[in-house]
Amino acid sequence: MRAVPLRSPALPPAPCAAVPTFPATRCAAACLFALPFAPLFFLAGCTASLATGTAAANPVPVSSPAPPPNPLSLTPASAAIQAWQTIQFTLTGADNAAACTWSTSNASILASIGQEEFQGQQPGNATVSAACGALTAQAAVTVIPQAVSGPVVITSGGTYSGNWNSDSPNTPAVTIATGDPVTIEDSTITGRGTLIRIAAPAAGANVTIDNVTATALDPGVEGLQRGAFVSATNIASLIVRNCTITGVSFGVYAAGSTVFTLQILNNLALNLEDRASDGQGGLLAARPNPGHFVILSNTVAPQGAEIGWNKIVQTMGQSSVEDVINIFRSQGAPGEPVWVHDNYIEGNSSPSAPANYSGTGIIADGGTAAPVTAYALFENNSVVHTAGSGVVIANGHDVTATGNRIVSCGQDAAGAWFAMSYANATSIWDAYNSGPSLFYNNTVTASAGGLVRPNAEGDPMPADFWGSALSMTYAGNSASGNDFTTPCLSTYASSGSLNLAAENTERAYWIAKAAAAGELIGDQHQ
Repeated sequence: MRAVPLRSPALPPAPCAAVPTFPATRCAAACLFALPFAPLFFLAGCTASLATGTAAANPVPVSSPAPPPNPLSLTPASAAIQAWQTIQFTLTGADNAAACTWSTSNASILASIGQEEFQGQQPGNATVSAACGALTAQAAVTVIPQAVSGPVVITSGGTYSGNWNSDSPNTPAVTIATGDPVTIEDSTITGRGTLIRIAAPAAGANVTIDNVTATALDPGVEGLQRGAFVSATNIASLIVRNCTITGVSFGVYAAGSTVFTLQILNNLALNLEDRASDGQGGLLAARPNPGHFVILSNTVAPQGAEIGWNKIVQTMGQSSVEDVINIFRSQGAPGEPVWVHDNYIEGNSSPSAPANYSGTGIIADGGTAAPVTAYALFENNSVVHTAGSGVVIANGHDVTATGNRIVSCGQDAAGAWFAMSYANATSIWDAYNSGPSLFYNNTVTASAGGLVRPNAEGDPMPADFWGSALSMTYAGNSASGNDFTTPCLSTYASSGSLNLAAENTERAYWIAKAAAAGELIGDQHQ
Protein backbone atom coordinates (compact mmCIF):
# COMPACT_ATOMS: atom_id res chain seq x y z
CA MET A 1 0.00 0.00 0.00
CA ARG A 2 1.28 3.42 -0.92
CA ALA A 3 1.86 5.63 2.14
CA VAL A 4 -0.26 8.76 2.38
CA PRO A 5 1.71 11.76 3.60
CA LEU A 6 0.26 13.44 6.65
CA ARG A 7 -0.18 17.14 6.91
CA SER A 8 0.09 19.09 10.10
CA PRO A 9 -2.81 18.16 12.45
CA ALA A 10 -2.68 21.54 14.09
CA LEU A 11 -5.94 22.81 12.59
CA PRO A 12 -8.15 19.80 11.72
CA PRO A 13 -11.41 20.62 10.03
CA ALA A 14 -14.47 20.65 12.26
CA PRO A 15 -16.89 17.76 11.98
CA CYS A 16 -20.24 18.53 10.24
CA ALA A 17 -22.07 18.06 13.47
CA ALA A 18 -20.41 21.23 14.65
CA VAL A 19 -22.01 23.20 11.82
CA PRO A 20 -25.71 22.60 12.31
CA THR A 21 -26.70 25.45 10.09
CA PHE A 22 -25.31 23.87 6.88
CA PRO A 23 -27.84 22.80 4.38
CA ALA A 24 -27.62 19.11 3.53
CA THR A 25 -25.84 19.69 0.23
CA ARG A 26 -23.23 21.99 1.74
CA CYS A 27 -22.73 19.53 4.64
CA ALA A 28 -22.14 16.73 2.18
CA ALA A 29 -19.64 18.88 0.32
CA ALA A 30 -17.87 19.73 3.57
CA CYS A 31 -17.67 16.10 4.54
CA LEU A 32 -16.29 15.08 1.20
CA PHE A 33 -13.71 17.86 1.46
CA ALA A 34 -12.73 16.66 4.94
CA LEU A 35 -12.41 12.94 4.22
CA PRO A 36 -8.95 12.95 2.62
CA PHE A 37 -7.53 14.84 5.58
CA ALA A 38 -9.53 13.58 8.55
CA PRO A 39 -9.55 10.40 10.59
CA LEU A 40 -12.33 8.01 9.60
CA PHE A 41 -14.32 8.69 12.75
CA PHE A 42 -15.36 12.06 11.25
CA LEU A 43 -17.78 10.11 8.93
CA ALA A 44 -19.92 9.34 11.92
CA GLY A 45 -20.35 13.00 12.59
CA CYS A 46 -21.26 13.66 8.95
CA THR A 47 -23.80 10.89 9.01
CA ALA A 48 -25.39 12.28 12.11
CA SER A 49 -25.48 15.73 10.60
CA LEU A 50 -27.26 14.45 7.45
CA ALA A 51 -29.73 12.56 9.57
CA THR A 52 -30.51 15.36 11.97
CA GLY A 53 -29.62 18.65 10.39
CA THR A 54 -31.36 18.20 7.01
CA ALA A 55 -34.65 17.08 8.46
CA ALA A 56 -34.87 20.32 10.30
CA ALA A 57 -33.72 22.47 7.35
CA ASN A 58 -35.88 21.16 4.40
CA PRO A 59 -39.62 22.07 4.16
CA VAL A 60 -42.20 19.27 3.80
CA PRO A 61 -43.53 19.17 0.16
CA VAL A 62 -47.22 20.01 -0.30
CA SER A 63 -49.27 17.85 -2.77
CA SER A 64 -50.98 19.61 -5.75
CA PRO A 65 -54.78 19.49 -5.78
CA ALA A 66 -56.29 16.75 -8.05
CA PRO A 67 -57.73 18.04 -11.36
CA PRO A 68 -61.52 18.23 -11.54
CA PRO A 69 -63.21 15.27 -13.26
CA ASN A 70 -63.96 15.59 -17.03
CA PRO A 71 -67.67 16.48 -17.24
CA LEU A 72 -67.99 15.21 -20.85
CA SER A 73 -69.10 11.70 -21.71
CA LEU A 74 -70.35 9.80 -24.76
CA THR A 75 -73.12 7.23 -24.76
CA PRO A 76 -72.52 4.48 -25.66
CA ALA A 77 -68.91 4.44 -24.45
CA SER A 78 -68.23 1.41 -26.65
CA ALA A 79 -70.17 -0.40 -29.35
CA ALA A 80 -69.96 -2.95 -32.16
CA ILE A 81 -71.80 -2.40 -35.45
CA GLN A 82 -71.88 -4.13 -38.82
CA ALA A 83 -70.35 -2.54 -41.89
CA TRP A 84 -72.76 0.05 -43.36
CA GLN A 85 -74.81 0.23 -40.22
CA THR A 86 -74.96 3.60 -38.48
CA ILE A 87 -74.56 4.53 -34.83
CA GLN A 88 -75.74 7.66 -33.02
CA PHE A 89 -73.96 9.00 -29.95
CA THR A 90 -75.29 11.17 -27.14
CA LEU A 91 -72.97 13.80 -25.62
CA THR A 92 -73.56 14.89 -22.02
CA GLY A 93 -71.83 17.50 -19.90
CA ALA A 94 -71.27 20.13 -22.58
CA ASP A 95 -72.30 23.72 -21.88
CA ASN A 96 -72.87 24.34 -25.60
CA ALA A 97 -73.10 21.06 -27.53
CA ALA A 98 -73.59 22.92 -30.82
CA ALA A 99 -70.05 24.32 -30.50
CA CYS A 100 -68.46 20.89 -30.08
CA THR A 101 -66.68 19.14 -32.94
CA TRP A 102 -66.74 15.44 -33.75
CA SER A 103 -64.07 13.27 -35.36
CA THR A 104 -63.14 9.68 -36.09
CA SER A 105 -59.69 8.16 -35.74
CA ASN A 106 -60.07 6.23 -39.01
CA ALA A 107 -62.60 7.39 -41.59
CA SER A 108 -61.99 4.34 -43.78
CA ILE A 109 -63.38 2.17 -40.97
CA LEU A 110 -65.90 4.53 -39.38
CA ALA A 111 -67.05 7.62 -41.26
CA SER A 112 -68.81 10.68 -39.87
CA ILE A 113 -72.16 11.32 -41.55
CA GLY A 114 -73.39 14.02 -39.15
CA GLN A 115 -72.47 15.67 -35.85
CA GLU A 116 -73.34 12.69 -33.67
CA GLU A 117 -73.85 9.94 -36.28
CA PHE A 118 -71.25 7.61 -37.78
CA GLN A 119 -71.35 4.78 -40.33
CA GLY A 120 -69.26 1.62 -40.49
CA GLN A 121 -67.23 1.34 -43.69
CA GLN A 122 -65.19 -1.85 -43.31
CA PRO A 123 -64.17 -4.18 -40.48
CA GLY A 124 -61.77 -2.71 -37.91
CA ASN A 125 -61.55 -0.53 -34.81
CA ALA A 126 -61.93 3.23 -34.56
CA THR A 127 -62.36 5.89 -31.89
CA VAL A 128 -65.01 8.62 -31.94
CA SER A 129 -64.05 11.90 -30.28
CA ALA A 130 -66.11 14.91 -29.29
CA ALA A 131 -64.17 18.08 -28.45
CA CYS A 132 -65.72 21.01 -26.61
CA GLY A 133 -63.02 23.58 -26.08
CA ALA A 134 -60.30 22.00 -23.96
CA LEU A 135 -62.52 19.09 -22.94
CA THR A 136 -62.89 15.84 -24.91
CA ALA A 137 -64.83 12.63 -24.67
CA GLN A 138 -64.21 9.40 -26.56
CA ALA A 139 -65.96 6.18 -27.45
CA ALA A 140 -64.61 2.96 -28.98
CA VAL A 141 -66.32 1.36 -31.98
CA THR A 142 -65.66 -2.03 -33.54
CA VAL A 143 -66.96 -2.54 -37.07
CA ILE A 144 -67.67 -6.16 -38.01
CA PRO A 145 -68.58 -7.62 -41.44
CA GLN A 146 -72.16 -7.53 -42.56
CA ALA A 147 -74.07 -10.62 -41.61
CA VAL A 148 -75.43 -12.52 -44.59
CA SER A 149 -79.19 -12.79 -44.54
CA GLY A 150 -81.66 -14.62 -46.73
CA PRO A 151 -83.95 -13.06 -49.35
CA VAL A 152 -85.74 -9.87 -48.36
CA VAL A 153 -89.06 -8.42 -49.56
CA ILE A 154 -89.36 -4.65 -49.23
CA THR A 155 -92.94 -3.45 -48.84
CA SER A 156 -92.47 0.09 -47.57
CA GLY A 157 -90.34 3.06 -48.53
CA GLY A 158 -87.02 3.85 -46.94
CA THR A 159 -83.27 3.35 -47.20
CA TYR A 160 -81.98 -0.20 -46.90
CA SER A 161 -78.49 -1.65 -46.55
CA GLY A 162 -77.56 -5.28 -46.14
CA ASN A 163 -75.80 -8.41 -47.28
CA TRP A 164 -78.46 -10.48 -48.98
CA ASN A 165 -78.26 -13.87 -50.68
CA SER A 166 -80.71 -16.27 -52.29
CA ASP A 167 -79.81 -19.91 -52.81
CA SER A 168 -82.91 -20.53 -54.92
CA PRO A 169 -82.91 -19.62 -58.63
CA ASN A 170 -86.65 -18.97 -58.32
CA THR A 171 -86.44 -16.45 -55.47
CA PRO A 172 -84.86 -13.01 -55.95
CA ALA A 173 -82.38 -11.95 -53.30
CA VAL A 174 -84.25 -8.63 -53.01
CA THR A 175 -87.84 -7.98 -54.05
CA ILE A 176 -89.23 -4.44 -54.06
CA ALA A 177 -93.01 -4.47 -53.91
CA THR A 178 -93.98 -0.89 -53.16
CA GLY A 179 -94.44 2.35 -55.04
CA ASP A 180 -92.94 4.35 -52.17
CA PRO A 181 -89.39 5.64 -52.71
CA VAL A 182 -86.85 2.92 -51.90
CA THR A 183 -83.07 3.30 -51.78
CA ILE A 184 -80.74 0.31 -51.60
CA GLU A 185 -77.22 1.45 -50.82
CA ASP A 186 -73.86 0.21 -49.56
CA SER A 187 -74.87 -3.42 -49.92
CA THR A 188 -73.67 -6.78 -51.18
CA ILE A 189 -76.09 -9.00 -53.08
CA THR A 190 -75.59 -12.54 -54.39
CA GLY A 191 -78.01 -15.10 -55.73
CA ARG A 192 -78.72 -18.02 -58.04
CA GLY A 193 -81.52 -16.16 -59.77
CA THR A 194 -82.55 -12.52 -60.15
CA LEU A 195 -80.73 -10.34 -57.67
CA ILE A 196 -83.15 -7.37 -57.46
CA ARG A 197 -86.72 -7.77 -58.71
CA ILE A 198 -88.81 -4.61 -58.92
CA ALA A 199 -92.51 -5.38 -59.12
CA ALA A 200 -94.40 -2.30 -58.02
CA PRO A 201 -98.15 -1.65 -58.06
CA ALA A 202 -99.87 0.35 -60.79
CA ALA A 203 -98.48 3.68 -59.60
CA GLY A 204 -94.96 2.59 -60.57
CA ALA A 205 -91.78 1.97 -58.61
CA ASN A 206 -89.37 4.65 -57.41
CA VAL A 207 -86.05 2.95 -56.78
CA THR A 208 -82.45 4.10 -56.31
CA ILE A 209 -79.67 1.50 -56.22
CA ASP A 210 -76.37 3.03 -55.15
CA ASN A 211 -72.98 1.54 -54.29
CA VAL A 212 -73.88 -2.13 -54.48
CA THR A 213 -71.67 -5.10 -55.29
CA ALA A 214 -73.70 -7.80 -57.04
CA THR A 215 -72.59 -11.26 -58.10
CA ALA A 216 -74.69 -13.82 -59.97
CA LEU A 217 -74.12 -17.44 -58.94
CA ASP A 218 -74.57 -20.60 -60.98
CA PRO A 219 -78.26 -21.55 -60.66
CA GLY A 220 -77.29 -25.21 -60.20
CA VAL A 221 -80.18 -26.37 -62.41
CA GLU A 222 -79.55 -27.67 -65.91
CA GLY A 223 -80.94 -25.36 -68.58
CA LEU A 224 -81.34 -22.28 -66.38
CA GLN A 225 -79.21 -19.19 -66.90
CA ARG A 226 -77.98 -16.79 -64.27
CA GLY A 227 -80.26 -13.98 -63.19
CA ALA A 228 -80.35 -10.26 -63.87
CA PHE A 229 -78.92 -7.66 -61.54
CA VAL A 230 -82.09 -5.57 -61.83
CA SER A 231 -85.27 -6.82 -63.47
CA ALA A 232 -87.94 -4.13 -63.48
CA THR A 233 -91.39 -3.57 -64.90
CA ASN A 234 -93.73 -0.66 -64.31
CA ILE A 235 -91.14 1.80 -63.06
CA ALA A 236 -91.71 5.53 -62.60
CA SER A 237 -88.14 6.26 -61.46
CA LEU A 238 -85.03 4.10 -61.56
CA ILE A 239 -81.48 5.17 -60.71
CA VAL A 240 -78.64 2.63 -60.78
CA ARG A 241 -75.22 4.09 -60.10
CA ASN A 242 -71.76 3.14 -58.83
CA CYS A 243 -72.47 -0.57 -58.73
CA THR A 244 -70.06 -3.42 -59.47
CA ILE A 245 -71.82 -6.26 -61.26
CA THR A 246 -70.27 -9.64 -62.06
CA GLY A 247 -71.52 -12.66 -63.97
CA VAL A 248 -75.16 -11.64 -64.50
CA SER A 249 -77.13 -12.43 -67.65
CA PHE A 250 -78.57 -8.90 -67.68
CA GLY A 251 -77.39 -5.79 -65.92
CA VAL A 252 -80.59 -3.72 -66.01
CA TYR A 253 -83.69 -5.11 -67.74
CA ALA A 254 -86.38 -2.42 -67.75
CA ALA A 255 -89.59 -3.19 -69.60
CA GLY A 256 -93.13 -1.96 -70.12
CA SER A 257 -92.82 1.36 -68.35
CA THR A 258 -93.37 5.07 -68.69
CA VAL A 259 -90.41 6.27 -66.71
CA PHE A 260 -89.86 9.89 -65.69
CA THR A 261 -86.39 9.46 -64.19
CA LEU A 262 -84.03 6.85 -65.60
CA GLN A 263 -80.29 7.01 -64.87
CA ILE A 264 -77.78 4.18 -65.23
CA LEU A 265 -74.43 5.74 -64.39
CA ASN A 266 -70.84 4.92 -63.37
CA ASN A 267 -71.31 1.17 -63.07
CA LEU A 268 -68.69 -1.52 -63.63
CA ALA A 269 -69.91 -4.73 -65.26
CA LEU A 270 -67.61 -7.72 -65.63
CA ASN A 271 -68.04 -10.94 -67.62
CA LEU A 272 -71.77 -11.01 -68.23
CA GLU A 273 -72.94 -14.57 -68.82
CA ASP A 274 -76.10 -15.59 -70.71
CA ARG A 275 -75.34 -19.29 -71.28
CA ALA A 276 -77.35 -21.93 -69.44
CA SER A 277 -75.99 -23.95 -66.55
CA ASP A 278 -75.32 -27.65 -66.98
CA GLY A 279 -76.37 -28.18 -63.37
CA GLN A 280 -72.85 -29.28 -62.40
CA GLY A 281 -71.13 -25.93 -62.16
CA GLY A 282 -70.41 -25.70 -65.88
CA LEU A 283 -72.10 -24.10 -68.89
CA LEU A 284 -74.08 -25.35 -71.86
CA ALA A 285 -73.97 -23.86 -75.34
CA ALA A 286 -77.63 -22.82 -75.10
CA ARG A 287 -78.47 -19.17 -74.45
CA PRO A 288 -82.07 -19.12 -73.12
CA ASN A 289 -82.25 -15.31 -73.43
CA PRO A 290 -79.38 -13.44 -75.13
CA GLY A 291 -78.01 -11.16 -72.43
CA HIS A 292 -77.43 -7.41 -72.29
CA PHE A 293 -75.87 -4.99 -69.85
CA VAL A 294 -78.85 -2.65 -70.40
CA ILE A 295 -82.00 -3.31 -72.36
CA LEU A 296 -84.89 -0.88 -72.42
CA SER A 297 -87.83 -2.80 -73.86
CA ASN A 298 -91.08 -1.03 -74.78
CA THR A 299 -90.23 1.79 -72.41
CA VAL A 300 -91.09 5.45 -72.87
CA ALA A 301 -89.04 8.20 -71.21
CA PRO A 302 -90.92 11.47 -71.88
CA GLN A 303 -88.31 13.45 -69.92
CA GLY A 304 -85.38 11.58 -71.42
CA ALA A 305 -83.02 9.05 -69.86
CA GLU A 306 -79.28 8.80 -69.27
CA ILE A 307 -76.96 5.79 -69.59
CA GLY A 308 -73.44 7.08 -69.12
CA TRP A 309 -69.91 6.46 -67.86
CA ASN A 310 -70.41 2.73 -67.49
CA LYS A 311 -67.51 0.33 -68.03
CA ILE A 312 -68.41 -3.10 -69.38
CA VAL A 313 -65.56 -5.58 -69.86
CA GLN A 314 -65.90 -9.13 -71.18
CA THR A 315 -63.18 -11.76 -71.25
CA MET A 316 -63.48 -13.11 -74.76
CA GLY A 317 -64.01 -16.86 -74.75
CA GLN A 318 -64.92 -16.93 -71.06
CA SER A 319 -68.16 -14.92 -71.03
CA SER A 320 -71.19 -14.44 -73.23
CA VAL A 321 -73.32 -11.40 -74.04
CA GLU A 322 -75.40 -10.18 -76.99
CA ASP A 323 -75.92 -6.42 -77.46
CA VAL A 324 -74.31 -4.62 -74.54
CA ILE A 325 -76.70 -1.63 -74.61
CA ASN A 326 -79.95 -2.23 -76.48
CA ILE A 327 -82.65 0.42 -76.87
CA PHE A 328 -85.45 -1.85 -78.08
CA ARG A 329 -88.71 -0.28 -79.26
CA SER A 330 -88.19 2.42 -76.63
CA GLN A 331 -88.33 6.18 -76.95
CA GLY A 332 -87.27 9.45 -75.45
CA ALA A 333 -88.97 12.62 -76.67
CA PRO A 334 -88.07 15.52 -79.00
CA GLY A 335 -85.33 17.44 -77.22
CA GLU A 336 -85.27 14.83 -74.41
CA PRO A 337 -83.51 11.79 -75.87
CA VAL A 338 -82.40 8.54 -74.36
CA TRP A 339 -78.80 9.70 -73.97
CA VAL A 340 -76.22 6.91 -74.12
CA HIS A 341 -72.83 8.54 -73.61
CA ASP A 342 -69.20 8.02 -72.59
CA ASN A 343 -69.54 4.29 -71.98
CA TYR A 344 -66.61 1.90 -72.41
CA ILE A 345 -67.42 -1.49 -73.93
CA GLU A 346 -64.85 -4.26 -74.44
CA GLY A 347 -64.73 -7.93 -75.41
CA ASN A 348 -68.21 -8.57 -76.82
CA SER A 349 -68.62 -12.15 -77.99
CA SER A 350 -70.28 -15.46 -77.24
CA PRO A 351 -68.53 -18.84 -77.34
CA SER A 352 -71.93 -20.29 -78.24
CA ALA A 353 -71.88 -18.43 -81.58
CA PRO A 354 -68.22 -18.38 -82.62
CA ALA A 355 -69.02 -18.00 -86.34
CA ASN A 356 -72.43 -16.37 -86.12
CA TYR A 357 -72.25 -13.78 -83.39
CA SER A 358 -74.76 -10.98 -83.99
CA GLY A 359 -74.17 -8.87 -80.88
CA THR A 360 -73.24 -5.18 -80.95
CA GLY A 361 -71.83 -2.61 -78.57
CA ILE A 362 -74.78 -0.18 -78.76
CA ILE A 363 -77.88 -0.59 -80.91
CA ALA A 364 -81.21 1.08 -81.67
CA ASP A 365 -83.23 -2.10 -82.10
CA GLY A 366 -86.83 -3.06 -82.74
CA GLY A 367 -89.22 -4.74 -85.14
CA THR A 368 -91.36 -4.35 -88.24
CA ALA A 369 -94.19 -2.34 -86.69
CA ALA A 370 -94.75 0.47 -84.22
CA PRO A 371 -93.69 1.22 -81.58
CA VAL A 372 -90.16 1.69 -82.85
CA THR A 373 -87.08 3.14 -81.19
CA ALA A 374 -86.99 6.92 -81.42
CA TYR A 375 -85.32 10.01 -79.99
CA ALA A 376 -82.05 8.46 -78.86
CA LEU A 377 -78.54 9.95 -78.80
CA PHE A 378 -75.45 7.71 -78.78
CA GLU A 379 -72.54 10.02 -78.02
CA ASN A 380 -68.80 9.72 -77.24
CA ASN A 381 -68.81 6.01 -76.45
CA SER A 382 -65.80 3.70 -76.91
CA VAL A 383 -66.13 0.14 -78.24
CA VAL A 384 -62.95 -1.95 -78.20
CA HIS A 385 -61.97 -5.53 -79.11
CA THR A 386 -65.38 -6.72 -80.30
CA ALA A 387 -66.43 -9.71 -82.36
CA GLY A 388 -69.52 -7.88 -83.57
CA SER A 389 -70.37 -4.37 -84.71
CA GLY A 390 -69.76 -1.21 -82.73
CA VAL A 391 -72.60 1.34 -82.83
CA VAL A 392 -75.64 0.48 -84.95
CA ILE A 393 -78.90 2.20 -85.87
CA ALA A 394 -81.06 -0.75 -86.99
CA ASN A 395 -84.55 0.49 -86.19
CA GLY A 396 -86.59 3.62 -85.68
CA HIS A 397 -86.27 7.32 -86.29
CA ASP A 398 -84.56 10.39 -84.90
CA VAL A 399 -81.58 8.44 -83.63
CA THR A 400 -78.16 10.13 -83.72
CA ALA A 401 -74.78 8.47 -83.25
CA THR A 402 -72.02 11.06 -82.87
CA GLY A 403 -68.44 11.19 -81.62
CA ASN A 404 -68.21 7.44 -81.00
CA ARG A 405 -64.84 5.69 -81.13
CA ILE A 406 -64.61 2.09 -82.30
CA VAL A 407 -61.16 0.44 -82.21
CA SER A 408 -61.19 -3.29 -82.84
CA CYS A 409 -58.41 -5.21 -84.57
CA GLY A 410 -60.39 -8.42 -85.01
CA GLN A 411 -57.57 -10.84 -84.10
CA ASP A 412 -56.20 -12.19 -80.84
CA ALA A 413 -52.53 -12.19 -79.90
CA ALA A 414 -52.03 -15.53 -81.65
CA GLY A 415 -53.36 -14.12 -84.92
CA ALA A 416 -56.70 -15.97 -84.84
CA TRP A 417 -59.74 -14.08 -86.12
CA PHE A 418 -62.62 -13.37 -83.76
CA ALA A 419 -64.29 -10.58 -85.77
CA MET A 420 -67.43 -11.58 -87.67
CA SER A 421 -67.23 -11.27 -91.45
CA TYR A 422 -70.22 -8.91 -91.42
CA ALA A 423 -69.15 -6.67 -88.50
CA ASN A 424 -68.89 -2.89 -89.01
CA ALA A 425 -67.76 -0.05 -86.79
CA THR A 426 -71.00 1.88 -87.40
CA SER A 427 -74.06 1.51 -89.63
CA ILE A 428 -77.49 2.81 -90.58
CA TRP A 429 -79.39 -0.31 -91.53
CA ASP A 430 -83.12 -1.05 -91.65
CA ALA A 431 -82.55 -4.50 -90.21
CA TYR A 432 -86.25 -5.36 -89.94
CA ASN A 433 -87.41 -3.88 -93.24
CA SER A 434 -89.79 -1.66 -91.35
CA GLY A 435 -89.77 0.73 -94.31
CA PRO A 436 -89.31 4.46 -94.82
CA SER A 437 -92.42 5.35 -92.82
CA LEU A 438 -90.78 4.01 -89.64
CA PHE A 439 -87.05 4.37 -90.42
CA TYR A 440 -85.98 7.98 -90.98
CA ASN A 441 -84.04 10.99 -89.62
CA ASN A 442 -81.13 8.88 -88.40
CA THR A 443 -77.55 10.18 -88.42
CA VAL A 444 -74.03 8.87 -87.95
CA THR A 445 -71.42 11.61 -87.58
CA ALA A 446 -67.94 12.34 -86.18
CA SER A 447 -67.03 8.68 -85.64
CA ALA A 448 -63.36 7.74 -85.20
CA GLY A 449 -61.06 4.74 -85.02
CA GLY A 450 -61.98 1.78 -87.16
CA LEU A 451 -62.89 -1.91 -87.13
CA VAL A 452 -60.94 -4.64 -88.93
CA ARG A 453 -62.41 -7.96 -90.05
CA PRO A 454 -61.38 -10.70 -92.49
CA ASN A 455 -62.23 -10.44 -96.17
CA ALA A 456 -63.18 -13.44 -98.32
CA GLU A 457 -59.53 -14.50 -98.50
CA GLY A 458 -59.03 -14.20 -94.76
CA ASP A 459 -56.94 -11.04 -95.01
CA PRO A 460 -57.57 -7.94 -92.88
CA MET A 461 -59.88 -5.31 -94.29
CA PRO A 462 -61.34 -2.09 -92.82
CA ALA A 463 -65.07 -2.20 -92.09
CA ASP A 464 -65.90 1.24 -90.83
CA PHE A 465 -69.37 2.22 -92.03
CA TRP A 466 -72.30 0.56 -93.74
CA GLY A 467 -75.15 2.79 -94.85
CA SER A 468 -77.66 0.62 -96.65
CA ALA A 469 -80.48 2.91 -95.52
CA LEU A 470 -79.00 6.16 -96.89
CA SER A 471 -80.96 6.08 -100.13
CA MET A 472 -83.49 8.75 -101.07
CA THR A 473 -86.23 6.33 -100.06
CA TYR A 474 -85.33 6.81 -96.40
CA ALA A 475 -85.85 10.49 -95.71
CA GLY A 476 -83.41 12.31 -93.46
CA ASN A 477 -80.90 9.51 -92.94
CA SER A 478 -77.31 10.75 -93.25
CA ALA A 479 -73.65 10.11 -92.46
CA SER A 480 -71.02 12.86 -92.34
CA GLY A 481 -67.78 13.95 -90.74
CA ASN A 482 -66.63 10.44 -89.84
CA ASP A 483 -62.85 10.08 -89.60
CA PHE A 484 -61.87 6.43 -89.55
CA THR A 485 -58.07 6.22 -89.41
CA THR A 486 -58.15 2.47 -88.65
CA PRO A 487 -55.13 2.39 -86.30
CA CYS A 488 -55.17 -1.42 -86.24
CA LEU A 489 -53.90 -1.43 -89.85
CA SER A 490 -51.10 1.08 -89.29
CA THR A 491 -48.40 -1.62 -89.13
CA TYR A 492 -49.88 -4.19 -91.51
CA ALA A 493 -48.34 -2.96 -94.75
CA SER A 494 -44.82 -2.91 -93.33
CA SER A 495 -44.86 -5.95 -91.05
CA GLY A 496 -47.77 -8.10 -92.15
CA SER A 497 -49.23 -7.98 -88.65
CA LEU A 498 -51.97 -5.89 -87.07
CA ASN A 499 -51.25 -3.18 -84.52
CA LEU A 500 -53.03 -4.78 -81.56
CA ALA A 501 -51.59 -2.08 -79.29
CA ALA A 502 -54.15 0.31 -80.78
CA GLU A 503 -56.81 -1.31 -78.58
CA ASN A 504 -54.70 -0.73 -75.46
CA THR A 505 -54.25 2.89 -76.49
CA GLU A 506 -58.02 3.34 -76.77
CA ARG A 507 -58.54 1.71 -73.38
CA ALA A 508 -56.01 4.08 -71.80
CA TYR A 509 -57.68 7.01 -73.56
CA TRP A 510 -61.05 6.24 -71.98
CA ILE A 511 -59.57 5.68 -68.52
CA ALA A 512 -57.79 9.04 -68.71
CA LYS A 513 -60.96 10.71 -69.97
CA ALA A 514 -63.00 9.36 -67.06
CA ALA A 515 -60.34 10.44 -64.56
CA ALA A 516 -60.16 13.94 -66.04
CA ALA A 517 -63.94 14.23 -65.74
CA GLY A 518 -63.81 13.12 -62.10
CA GLU A 519 -65.94 10.05 -62.76
CA LEU A 520 -65.72 7.18 -60.25
CA ILE A 521 -66.58 3.81 -61.71
CA GLY A 522 -68.09 0.93 -59.77
CA ASP A 523 -69.03 0.38 -56.15
CA GLN A 524 -67.32 2.91 -53.86
CA HIS A 525 -68.48 1.39 -50.56
CA GLN A 526 -65.79 -1.32 -50.53
